[in-house]
Amino acid sequence: MAIVQVPASSLADVPPGPYVCREVHAEGQDAVRLKRLGVCQGRMIELVGRGDPMIVKIGASRVGLSRQLAKSVLVDSAGVSNSSPPSQSLPETLPASAY
Repeated sequence: MAIVQVPASSLADVPPGPYVCREVHAEGQDAVRLKRLGVCQGRMIELVGRGDPMIVKIGASRVGLSRQLAKSVLVDSAGVSNSSPPSQSLPETLPASAY
């Protein structure tokens, strides 16, 4: 099975829905502000409403995020994975011979 790389989109350019933060390209106070809001790589983010400010659900909180700041957040659709396939998981229990 081939893995297809899907380019990340800016949070400012996507329709409402669930996303995973791939990268944050912000510096200085903007980077600090986003981190304090919980916007960081791997975090689930739901875009609830478009506009300026954009309404974003991060964890259990809804916050208003300026469109300009949202441009610095790259996201993947929550259903798209850009990582390698998961390795085989370990069995739930070890066979008796492993003890």
